[in-house]
Amino acid sequence: MPGGLPRSMLEALARTSGAQRSFVEQLLRELVLRDPDGAALARVDAAAAARGAVDQVLDSAERWTDHLGGFYDVDGVRRLLSRAGRPVSKQAVSQRRGLLALTTGSGRVVYPTFQFTGGSPLPGLDDVLRAVPEYLASRWTLASWLTSPQPGLDGTTPVQLLREGAADVVVAAARDWARALAA
Repeated sequence: MPGGLPRSMLEALARTSGAQRSFVEQLLRELVLRDPDGAALARVDAAAAARGAVDQVLDSAERWTDHLGGFYDVDGVRRLLSRAGRPVSKQAVSQRRGLLALTTGSGRVVYPTFQFTGGSPLPGLDDVLRAVPEYLASRWTLASWLTSPQPGLDGTTPVQLLREGAADVVVAAARDWARALAA
């Protein structure tokens, strides 16, 4: 339709959520700021760029969930760690050593479910967290290392070995990895 949007696009716009409209508005603001006359954008495959932007925003969370498994929020961890009806406070969860806490892009703190067994943190996980300081590897990177088969562990994941009670082997591998990162 010359001079306007096709009917299908107008119908799609009418069905958008507030979050979708906000995303499009922010994207448009950024485009106008960086390419005021649209000359640079005219040389880009707009459909491919749009797919890439949406993939980056939406698929990254799904890829992390696929790789790491599920996540608890702080309330989920509070319920999990509560004993005999005695609740654990949010402050106690956030200050507890030995828990792998991940901060999402939106600032929310989540806890991968793989780090718990029988309502408690995996034995030895706290030693692994100390062996790989955050200045060497982000907590997201460490979570990925923990759930990925490691050549130095005969292709087994560190989490699997922690579950099997081989914390000393995993801690040694984590220290080796930390030394390699620091080199």
